[in-house]
Amino acid sequence: MTAMREQIDSLLNQIERSLHAGTQTDGRRDSFRYVWPGHAAVQLVDSNGSSEPLLVTVGHISRNSLDFRSPQRFKIDQKLLIILETDQGQLQIPATVMHTTESVLKFVIGVKFDLPDNCQTDDNSDCQACENICQTADEQ
Repeated sequence: MTAMREQIDSLLNQIERSLHAGTQTDGRRDSFRYVWPGHAAVQLVDSNGSSEPLLVTVGHISRNSLDFRSPQRFKIDQKLLIILETDQGQLQIPATVMHTTESVLKFVIGVKFDLPDNCQTDDNSDCQACENICQTADEQ
């Protein structure tokens, strides 16, 4: 299992323990999601690789995705870097915007983590592609 996947799993375990939160799932999702009103920084990944992070409020998080509230709209397929503070330090996860829904005063943005499909299942040991992505995110 990659270092990034281990950190995501550890974060989800912490959320479950601290909030005594039940999981939420439906037919559209392939992993449980947790209500987690935490904060994150979101950085656009543009052509020159630089942008100022935007502080957002997370609504739900799962093993493969999360949603957050933002004062600005994001484009579908926009590449982002999600930055979460965890007990193990900063976790930077590359992600892609899947939906943007206008809400009262804000937008609800849904993103999917950019990890290879075969790394988003429980059987993802020895995944070299995930390790490459994790190294790239760590170097940014």
